[in-house]
Amino acid sequence: MNVRIDKIEIISFGKLKNAVLEASGGINVLSAPNESGKSTLAAFIKFVFYGFSGTRSQSLAENERKLYSPWDGELSAGSLNITADGARYTVERRCLPSGKETFSVTERATGKAAFPGETPGEVFFGVSEEVFARTLFFRQLTQPQSRDDILADRLQNIAISADEQVNTSKAVAKLGDAKNELKNRIGNGLIPRLCKTRDELDRQLEDSMRQREQAHELLSRSEDRAKKIAAGEKKLEELNAERRNIEKFEALTKLRNISRLREEEKAAMSDYQLAGAGLKSRENVNSALRELSELNSEYVAEKTRLSAVAETLNAAEAEKRELESSMPISVADAKRAEKELSSKRKAVIAVAAAALALALAGLIVMFAVNKLTGAVMLGAAVAAAAVAGAMAALRAGVAKEFGFGSVKALKYELSSLPEKAAQLKSAEARVSSLRSGYESGFARCSQLKTELDGGISKYVDAGGEDYSGTLQSILELSTESGEKFAVWNIKKEELQKALENVDPEALAEEARGAVAPARERATVDTELKFYTQQCRQLSELQHRDELDIAALNSKSGDPALIVGKRDSLNSRIAELELQYKAYEAAIAAINESGDYMKSMVAPRISSRADEYFRLATGDKYGDFEVDTRLSMSYGSDFRRSCEYLSAGTRDSAYLSLRLALADMLFGGAAVPMILDDAFVRIDDERLKMISYALGEAAKKHQIFILTHGNREASALDSAGVTYNSVEIRQA
Repeated sequence: MNVRIDKIEIISFGKLKNAVLEASGGINVLSAPNESGKSTLAAFIKFVFYGFSGTRSQSLAENERKLYSPWDGELSAGSLNITADGARYTVERRCLPSGKETFSVTERATGKAAFPGETPGEVFFGVSEEVFARTLFFRQLTQPQSRDDILADRLQNIAISADEQVNTSKAVAKLGDAKNELKNRIGNGLIPRLCKTRDELDRQLEDSMRQREQAHELLSRSEDRAKKIAAGEKKLEELNAERRNIEKFEALTKLRNISRLREEEKAAMSDYQLAGAGLKSRENVNSALRELSELNSEYVAEKTRLSAVAETLNAAEAEKRELESSMPISVADAKRAEKELSSKRKAVIAVAAAALALALAGLIVMFAVNKLTGAVMLGAAVAAAAVAGAMAALRAGVAKEFGFGSVKALKYELSSLPEKAAQLKSAEARVSSLRSGYESGFARCSQLKTELDGGISKYVDAGGEDYSGTLQSILELSTESGEKFAVWNIKKEELQKALENVDPEALAEEARGAVAPARERATVDTELKFYTQQCRQLSELQHRDELDIAALNSKSGDPALIVGKRDSLNSRIAELELQYKAYEAAIAAINESGDYMKSMVAPRISSRADEYFRLATGDKYGDFEVDTRLSMSYGSDFRRSCEYLSAGTRDSAYLSLRLALADMLFGGAAVPMILDDAFVRIDDERLKMISYALGEAAKKHQIFILTHGNREASALDSAGVTYNSVEIRQA
C-alpha cells in the first residue's frame, strides 16, 4: 500500500505528553534541541505500527517498554492518522503500566474497525517489524553495514517486475506481475482484497445478526424499564404533592409566627409606654441620675455640716453673751472713764500742788515778810486746797456716772477690763468666723437645692427635700422603662427578621389550603431525592437504550442482501484462486529451467542505489553494487568494498541503499522513512549533495528528518529541494 502519515498524536510516551505533529507528503523537517523528544517521536511511530520490542530484555537500551514508559508511570498511548491507497485510517495503540498492549485500526470515513487482529505495520507495509526497522529507520546510533542477510532473504522472496534482456526473466516477471496482482506474499492483490471484502461481509452479517439480537434484548429491557419509570413518576407526583403541602404549611406557620410577633411587639410597646409614663423625659436618665446623686450626696453632707456649724455658732454666741454680761462697763466707757479720771486727777494734783505751794509761800511770807500777805497767801492756799478737795469729789462723780460706788471700784474694774476685753474679742471673732461659715454653707445648700430641684424637675415634679427617695423613684422608673424598651426592641427585631424578604400577602396565598403534614420535610426530601435520581438514571438508561436500538437497527442492514453479496464474492474468489494457481504453475515451470531469478534482485537494487549514491556524492563514486547478501562495493575498474570509504561517505552509501530498498522492497509502494539525527558524521558540503538524493526519494516517499540544528534545512534550501518545517506542539 502507498502509505503517508498525516498526523501524530501522543497522549503519553516517554517524555512526550499531549503532543501533536502534523505532517505532509515529501520531506518533513523537525528541528528541535537535544533531549526535546525527537528520538522518542521516531520510536513512537514504530510503536504504533508494531508495538514495543525487546520487552523481555533486562537491558534498558534493548527493552523499549522500559525505555519509553512515561516518566509519570502512566500508560503509553497515542495514534497516527494515515492515508493508505487513498483510504484514511486512524491507527491507535495503548500499553498499560502492566505491560498489556491493545491496538486498533479505524477507517475514519465510516468509523468502522478495519483489519481486526492484524498487526498494523504488517497490514500497511507487508513486512515484519525487523524489516521495517532495517529499511525505513536511519538513526545516528545505527551502524552502517555492508551486509544484511535478513533483508537479502526478504528481497529474494518477493516478486520484482523489471525489463530484463532474458526472455524467460521477462516471462516470469510478467507472470509474477499478473500473479502479484491477484495475490503476493505481503498480502496485497485482488484476491486478498476480495477476501477482505468477503470477510468484511461475513463480519457485517455476524454484526447484523448480533445487532438485531441486541436490539431485541434492549427493546425487551426498555419495556420493563418503562414500567418502572411510570411507577417512579407516579410516586414522584405523590411526593411532590406532599412536599408542596409541607411548603404551604411552613408558609402558614410563618404567617402565624408573624401574627404572634406583631401582637408581642405591640404589647411590648404598650408596656414600655406605661413603664415610662411617670417620667417627663427618658433622655440621658442614667447620666443625669449619676450627676444628681452626686449633688444630693453633697447636699446631704453640706446640710449635716451646716447643722453642726449652727450648733457651734449658737454656743459661741451664748459664750459671747455671757462674756458681755460679765463686763460692768464697756470698753468704750472704760476708756472714757479712764480718760476723765486721769484728767481730773491731774487737775486735783495741780490744784493741790498750787495750794501747797501757796501755803508754804504764805508761811514764809507771813513769818518773814508780812503776816498779812502771808495770811492772804495761806487763805489762798486753803482755797486752793478746797478746790482740790472739790475736784477730788468730782472723781467720785465720774465713778457714779459709770455705775460704780467709788473710784476704787471703778479703778478695779478698769484694771481687770483688758483681760475680759481680750476674751470678748476672741469670742466675737469666733462668732464672726462661725457665722461666715454658716452663711457660706447655707448659700451652698441653697445652690445645691436649686440644682437638685431643676435636675429632678426634668424627669418628675420636684417636691420636698427627700431627694434620695425621689432619685430612687426616678431610677426605678428608668430601669423599668429600659427593661421594657429592651423587650420592645427584641420584639421589633424578631418581627423585622420574620418579615425580611417576605411578602405577607404572597405568604397568605401560599398557605391557602395547607393541612398539618403527616411526615417531616427531611423524610419527604430524602424519598423525593431518591426517586428523582432513580427516575433520572432510568430515563438516561432508557434514552441510551433507545439510541442504541436505533443505532443497531440502522447498522444491522439487510442480512439477506449481505448473504447475496458474500455468495457472489465467494464465486469470484474461487475463480481467481484457480487463475492464481495457474500463474503459480506457469512460474514454477519457467523456474525449473534456472534459479537465476534470485540473482536478479541485487542488480535491480544496485541500479537504483547507484542512482542515489551518484546524487549523494556529486557523481564522485560510480558503479555502486550490492550482491545477493546486500554487501556494498563500488568502482568500475577495480571493485572495492564500501568499508574502505570514509565514515561520512559510508553513511551516504548506506543511506543510498536504504532509499533503494524503500523503492523496491514494498512492491513499488510509497512508504514513510524516518531519519533521526542521521547526518551528524556528514559535513555540510556532502549533506548538500545528499539533499539531492533525498529530494529524488521524496518524489515517491514521505521522509521525516529529525535534527537538533538547522544544517539539514540549510542544505535542502541550497539544493533547491522543497520541504515542510514541522514542530511538536501541545494538544
